[in-house]
Amino acid sequence: MKKILTVFMLMLIVSCQKNSDTKETLTIQNEVQDEKPLFSNMSDDESIKEVQAVLNSHLKNKNAEAFIRGVIDYNETIEKTGLTKGFEKEPPEYDEQKIDELWKSKKGNFIGTNCRINVFMLLKDNIEIKKAPIDDALLFMDNEAISVGKIFNDNDTERFKQLFSRVKTENTKNILIHAQKMKEHFANIGFDKNVKMLSVVLHDNLDGDFLFIGHTGVLLQNKDTFLFVEKLSFSEPFQAVKFARKEDCYNYLFLKYKHYQDEDTAKPFIMGNNELIELEAYKEIF
Repeated sequence: MKKILTVFMLMLIVSCQKNSDTKETLTIQNEVQDEKPLFSNMSDDESIKEVQAVLNSHLKNKNAEAFIRGVIDYNETIEKTGLTKGFEKEPPEYDEQKIDELWKSKKGNFIGTNCRINVFMLLKDNIEIKKAPIDDALLFMDNEAISVGKIFNDNDTERFKQLFSRVKTENTKNILIHAQKMKEHFANIGFDKNVKMLSVVLHDNLDGDFLFIGHTGVLLQNKDTFLFVEKLSFSEPFQAVKFARKEDCYNYLFLKYKHYQDEDTAKPFIMGNNELIELEAYKEIF
């Protein structure tokens, strides 16, 4: 049973898969906040311009432009199936079967991009990555997409694998111990303090105890609010989500992915760049 559960979890995390508990997540979250998040798939000119303006204010413009081109190409490929118009209060419900059929009929063996690929695309010129041993055992689908899609050059591909390498850890459910292991891994990464790479870190013990960034996105401040951009999975859409407070984004991510564990592994936790995000939602499990 343990191996079955672990394999199932790996199938999910390799794809940056979307959790099916979105409505539950928002219900729990909105009990403790007055303002709901606003969701957009950037499928109209106005929302694209708004998101790109925020990206341009924090990141290299060429990387923001490459990201937006990917958003537009994806949205056009799936014929905007189920996507929002502008920013909406309710998260979209996607027809994944139709989206997958449209994508495969037009893109063939190119599986698209996921959360990790898009985060690196945005941040690659805002972070410094020192050479260190790479363990890309769980990045096989990412590597395939990068190769088939010719997304990054050889140097950037190596930097990508270094950033998202799995990390050796201990056989424990103690998040503080795992977070320290991630911090040691990120010691080789120089992050931009004005931009947060938010990472949902998962504990896997199929062939030893390892940590892996199962989902990630970029959090940017926009005047007195915050914008979080993410790609839900290889097949699922891009999202830009507005939050009143950065803490609301942290809770959104934790509650969305909190069930990605089994009886022998630690619960997921959130890293903001190289630091553990401490939340009331999971303090009781330390």
